[in-house]
Amino acid sequence: MQCFRRCALALTALLAIAAAAAAGVAFSLAPLLSADDPPVASSAIVVLGGDPSRALTAADLYLQGLAPRVLVTVPEPDPIQRRLDALGVVTPRNEDLARRVLLARGVPARAIELLPRTVRSTAEEARLLLDATDPGSTLLVVTSPYHVLRAGLILGRTLPRERFRVIRSRIEPLPVKWWSSRESAANVLLEIAKLVWFAIGGRFQG
Repeated sequence: MQCFRRCALALTALLAIAAAAAAGVAFSLAPLLSADDPPVASSAIVVLGGDPSRALTAADLYLQGLAPRVLVTVPEPDPIQRRLDALGVVTPRNEDLARRVLLARGVPARAIELLPRTVRSTAEEARLLLDATDPGSTLLVVTSPYHVLRAGLILGRTLPRERFRVIRSRIEPLPVKWWSSRESAANVLLEIAKLVWFAIGGRFQG
């Protein structure tokens, strides 16, 4: 009986420790994923493909005088967009929405540049930035909070780390209690899966 009690107490203690560790990991995920770089004066600001609201943060950086131009990557149309295009129903593209956001926030048209080829992944965006910018240029790369860590890792595989800083969008939410929001929980869980895939050498083509 005493052995059973001791084993039960030990198991309870182990479960409590595991629960506390899991809670600690959960609370640390949002700060870990979204830890960005402080912005400094650079050659250009880059809006990575995705949520067009990232352009709001890019516009703020431009209006602070941190860079003279804003580069916008152009995502390849997804299968749904292509099917709708085939029917003659052209949906708004992320890059067009980002450009409209920049203009609406006061960025002049002459300072906005859509990059010349479509991309399917952050890795392709990194290669495009390497090709489309001068070797000595520096970049402020704006992306979603949950994507900051992985974006930095991927960009760092192609660009020298001193050439870019990753800035999180101040518009897209990523609360510390990310599991309390359906959108944030979906983004974080998907990002964890992508980080694991990246860590084992996988590369998304889309």
